[in-house]
Amino acid sequence: MANAYLQGIQTVLENQAQIVNDIHVAAINWFVNRCPLVTRVPRLPCGSTTFTLVNRGFRPRTATLAAAVATTDTQITVVDASPFMNGDVLQLGSGERVEIIADPNVATGVIQVRRGAEGTTIAVDTSGDVIQLIGNSRTGAEINQNGVALSPIGSPQYCQTWQHPVQVGGSLQSTFGYQTPPGFKSPLDDCKMEALQNLMDDMEVSSYYGIGEDPSISGRPKQKGLRTIIQSNRTLAPVNAAAYKATDLIRDTLQACRAHGGDPDVLLVSSEFMVGLATWGQAVQRVDAGMNVFGTPIDVFEAPFLGGVSLIEAPLLRPYTAICLTSAEVRLRTKRNEFWNPRGVRGDAIEGEWIAEGAIELMNESHHAWVEGITMFSAV
Repeated sequence: MANAYLQGIQTVLENQAQIVNDIHVAAINWFVNRCPLVTRVPRLPCGSTTFTLVNRGFRPRTATLAAAVATTDTQITVVDASPFMNGDVLQLGSGERVEIIADPNVATGVIQVRRGAEGTTIAVDTSGDVIQLIGNSRTGAEINQNGVALSPIGSPQYCQTWQHPVQVGGSLQSTFGYQTPPGFKSPLDDCKMEALQNLMDDMEVSSYYGIGEDPSISGRPKQKGLRTIIQSNRTLAPVNAAAYKATDLIRDTLQACRAHGGDPDVLLVSSEFMVGLATWGQAVQRVDAGMNVFGTPIDVFEAPFLGGVSLIEAPLLRPYTAICLTSAEVRLRTKRNEFWNPRGVRGDAIEGEWIAEGAIELMNESHHAWVEGITMFSAV
């Protein structure tokens, strides 16, 4: 007799399932509020265990003087001349503006300049001063001009395999009157749901906190989480950590992202930030983001001081943590979406497992921000 717990055409041994159940659509709905990162970001297929995270940057708007500048100098030396080109206008720390009149020497950092551009006064500047890039100026008739090529920078990311086995004894499965949560019909259903929650929790937390490990090391690839990927705007010891204010949050998240060219529109926060918002006197309002297929409202909030940025509570974030995301540049790359793989019956036990494989993908890490290390919120 065919086993009632398997699906599809069975072999004569009747112990191997022929169909695996893709459950990810139900999973991303059921856990939409508990695991908002892996359930709400777009998913794209990934055909390899290793793929590349790509960072593309704008040319920097500032540079540092590597040597003092006297009033008679016709050249300046900067720590890094690669962002500049012929015709650029720079503003020195003294307020004087200079115009670059030849292609910079990237190897030495030396730049030939015309002093006192735009009617400014020639002045003395000291080594270490920060200079500002105002913009490029050309006659419109130049040819063969060198430009600035900012090559994309790639870093490897590894698809992680998550697997949670389920095993229920035949005696337990045949028990009448077993108390299961609403919607579950048997002990196997109950255990499967517990294992699925563990699987989704693992996916969510490793997408936050994974450090990453090449599969060649142990054979078990580990993904890099957002905390590891975000480098430019990762704040681990924020200013005013013991009296953290709304303005501090803006400084460490929205302002940091926008300074690097990001367009942040989502703020994932640990549950403590809901207390923080109340402490700051911010009236948080629920946004009508609809309901999942099970009729549960999808949690999305807004606070006036965030200027329309969506606020999402992420229960699995560690205390006092906030992640600011440019959501168009975040996705989950999956080799295998969540699915139930029934093993069949072994002895007097019914077995199966939940499996998923993938990794978070974050483009242009400087467009995002990570903040942790806060110890107390303050209204003033």
